[in-house]
Amino acid sequence: MGHVFARLAGHGVVLMPYWPYTFELPDAESEVVLVTNWRADGPATALVDPSDAQSVPGVVDVEPGPDHPFWVIETSGFDAVWPRGFSVESSVAPYCLVGEHDSSISVQGPAHVADPDELIAPGQTVVDRRTMGEGVRVLELAYEHDGEPWWQGLYLLPRKGGRVLVFTAQSREPGVTAARHGVEWMMGLA
Repeated sequence: MGHVFARLAGHGVVLMPYWPYTFELPDAESEVVLVTNWRADGPATALVDPSDAQSVPGVVDVEPGPDHPFWVIETSGFDAVWPRGFSVESSVAPYCLVGEHDSSISVQGPAHVADPDELIAPGQTVVDRRTMGEGVRVLELAYEHDGEPWWQGLYLLPRKGGRVLVFTAQSREPGVTAARHGVEWMMGLA
């Protein structure tokens, strides 16, 4: 397969993975990225150290990029800071972040959302509504799935023309704080 529309940029380089892929930070203290290309014959990996980054054919292409000291997930529609504790996966377009306790963060849009309540699924209960910086409207929801308590946060980031990007974070109860912090970090709200 070819390149995708989500890539990582930072530390002087841009990483363009081949689909389907996963980006991971295997060491919490390092900016080295493990890139996995999920092939029919098994996964192919590359460990990319930004201080000596090299392309690996069929896994990831490396080009010069911005020199900021953090990773940014870039897409054709928006950019977001990559929060620690989450891998970036190509399982949902344009990407999905996956963390501990089945936590996930995904982004949809831009779209027109006249009433955020239309995003509430049956069985979900609103536990908080608020507006954060940049006019981001937030709905926090509680629900039960497979007998366990879950949390979901819907963050509506205003865009041009009355449209929004919908950042959805969710987790089983033990991972709520990390999921909330992750989505707010990537949006520049934390």
